[in-house]
Amino acid sequence: MLLVVVRAANRAVDALARVMGACAGWLIIACALFITFDVLARRFLGFSTQSSVELSGYMLGIGITWGLAAAMEARSHVRIDVLIMRFPPGVRRWLHWVALLALAIFAGFLVYGAFYTARESFEFRATDNSLLKTPLISPQGLWFVGLAVFGLMAALRTIEVTLLLRGGTIGEVERLTGPRSYVEEATETLDAIGVKAGALQQSLQPDGNGASARMARPRDRSAL
Repeated sequence: MLLVVVRAANRAVDALARVMGACAGWLIIACALFITFDVLARRFLGFSTQSSVELSGYMLGIGITWGLAAAMEARSHVRIDVLIMRFPPGVRRWLHWVALLALAIFAGFLVYGAFYTARESFEFRATDNSLLKTPLISPQGLWFVGLAVFGLMAALRTIEVTLLLRGGTIGEVERLTGPRSYVEEATETLDAIGVKAGALQQSLQPDGNGASARMARPRDRSAL
């Protein structure tokens, strides 16, 4: 029963992380466009917004923190898996759990630091020492939200993997925390370019004449 509840909470956080990841991506694009406009305006129009450094810093910071949970949901964080995949499944699941627990503890420190910093800025009504005088609670609050979702996802995944250590399979554990296989990465690449993995595999299978089903047979040059 507890595993069902934790899984449902995990899937809800996963959905939220995907939305936040999309927002982070568009924010990075907006940041690039804003910097491009500021550079071109300074070069050809003779003026500058005088706030590109400040705003781009906020946007990059928010984009990074809001993308952490989405990267974890997609298992895109960098992991060195040269040795771990050589261990038997019984040992590997415990190593995945240790790695996930360490990540959850690290995320907890990040969340605590972000909350303390944002609270301090709110209490002192701190503003940035710049032309815009931006209240620091605004960017720091958004940073805290991104880190909080990341920390919550790490904690829920740690609990779910803990519950799977006895009754679950290594496949269930690695779908949550293990490195992505080359098959998963290849499938994602094919989906991104609009090619379905099943259709590609079917197209590469030879037909009765020994040629691929969707590849035209070469012309017989001897008949020319």
